[in-house]
Amino acid sequence: MPYRQAKVVMDLLLPNSGRDNHVTIRNHTVAIGKSINNAEPARHWCETTKPDVELGIDVGYVRRAHCNRKGSGKQNRAEVGNGSASITVIVAALSEAGKQPSVWASAMPRTKRLNQEMIRFLETSGCGDPNEVVVLTDGARDLAGVAKDLPYDTEWILDWAHIGRLLRRVDQAIAPLAYGRLTKNGSAFELWDLFVRFRHYVWVGDNEAWQKFAARLAHLLDLREQRDQAMSVQVRRALYALFNVVDYLKSNVESLIDYRTWQHVGRRISTGFVESSINRIVGRRMCKGQHMRWSRIGAHSVVQLRVALLNHEFDELARRQFPWIGERRVTWPWRRTSRGF
Repeated sequence: MPYRQAKVVMDLLLPNSGRDNHVTIRNHTVAIGKSINNAEPARHWCETTKPDVELGIDVGYVRRAHCNRKGSGKQNRAEVGNGSASITVIVAALSEAGKQPSVWASAMPRTKRLNQEMIRFLETSGCGDPNEVVVLTDGARDLAGVAKDLPYDTEWILDWAHIGRLLRRVDQAIAPLAYGRLTKNGSAFELWDLFVRFRHYVWVGDNEAWQKFAARLAHLLDLREQRDQAMSVQVRRALYALFNVVDYLKSNVESLIDYRTWQHVGRRISTGFVESSINRIVGRRMCKGQHMRWSRIGAHSVVQLRVALLNHEFDELARRQFPWIGERRVTWPWRRTSRGF
C-alpha cells in the first residue's frame, strides 16, 4: 500500500506519538532497505552437491521520478529522450522444480557490481562451480549479457510459455480457415493438421522439421487466399502471426530444446516462477494500479525489503541489527497502571 495509506493503518493499530508522517515511514523504509542491501545474506552455503537448477531472469519496469536538484533538468530530459523514462528492475529466481525459489532483485544500473551481487546470490544459494546453471528467459537480448557475464557453464533455454502464446495466436487465426481441402491428397482439415504437426515439432525441438512445415503452412495459406478472396484479411492475419513466431524461433534457435523430454524428467520449461516473483516484488507495490514515480535509490531499497520478506529472511536480518527484537514487551498506554499520589 502507499505510504500515506500505511500511515493511516499504523495509526489504527499502533501507539502514535503524533509526530510521524508518511515521509518518516518512507525514510525509515529506505533506510531498512539500504541496511538489508549492505548486510551479509541470511542464506547459508550449501555443503551438499545440488542437482542442476533453473535460474530464471526477467525484468520489471517502474516510472522514474523527476529529480528536483539544480542542474538535473537536462539530464532527465536526456534520459527520457534515450528511452530511460523508467527504471529497470532485474529479478532472478533460482529453484529446482517443485520447490520454493530463492529470489534476488536489483534496481541499480547494469555494472560490474550488479554481476558481482548476482554471483554472490548464486554462491550463497549453493550454486558454485562446477554446478551447471540453466538460464530460462523469454528471449530478450538485453538479458543475455547478464547471464553471459556469470562465471558458470550456463545453458540458455527459451521460455516455452512465451512460445506457446505466439502459437496460440496462430491457432486462433487459422481456426476460421481450417475447413476445406487445398491439395489433392489433403484432408478436409489439411491446414489445421499441418499446423498441429508444426507445433509438435517445435515442442520436441526438431528444428529442421518445424521450419519445413512452417514453409508448407505458409504455402497452404496462400492457396486458401486464392481459393476465397473474401477471406484475404483473415489469411493475412494468420500469415502475420505465423511469420512472427517463425522469426522469433529462428532468432533463438540455439536456445530451443526438446521440451517434451525436459518436462518428463521434471525440469522447468517456463519462467512463470520468475514472473510471479516480479508481480509480488515490483508489480503489486510499485507500478500496478499505483501511479507513482521512484528514484533509483528508493526503488532499489524497497525491492531489497520485499525480496527479504519473500525469501523469509527479514526476521533474521532484523535480529542482527536489533538483537532485542522479540524479547521486549510493549504495553498499550491505556493499560499501564496509574501512579499513586
